[in-house]
Amino acid sequence: MKESVSEYVKRIEGKLAGQNPIKVQSGTAQKLAQLIKGATPAKLKKRPGPEKWSATEIIAHLADVEIAVGWRIRAILGAPGTSLQAYDQDAWATAGHYSKRDPKKALEQFRVLRDTNLALLKMLTPEQWKQYGMHAERGEESIERIVQMMAGHDINHLEQVEQALKRK
Repeated sequence: MKESVSEYVKRIEGKLAGQNPIKVQSGTAQKLAQLIKGATPAKLKKRPGPEKWSATEIIAHLADVEIAVGWRIRAILGAPGTSLQAYDQDAWATAGHYSKRDPKKALEQFRVLRDTNLALLKMLTPEQWKQYGMHAERGEESIERIVQMMAGHDINHLEQVEQALKRK
């Protein structure tokens, strides 16, 4: 059974558990690199279950999410209160050929995009952190909340990559 939007939000918020979201996000690319170091291409592409993504697919997803989040933040900064479109991550995985991506290249894409977004966040004024957009599924989301959600999202996927690579 697929979780509801509110269940997803609660689960992701729980992952952050009081940690600094910028610090979490700043360390994600390095943690991913450590997790995949020495893993064979076959192991990186192996799905842990029929409805579960491989480590390669998760890393490709993180790179694409960073594009979407970067756009959302910039859309909010340019037009506070703007509508924020949701997307189907499984449709993106299929259309974007996540399973065929090179995990090291996807990780480098993620790292560059994340560094770019973090550099922007470091320049924001306190007022800009409070600016928000209207997410199609989750309602009002400030930049501050988006950053917190993304940090929890990072932790969630780091755990999934670790679990996927532990399997034989």
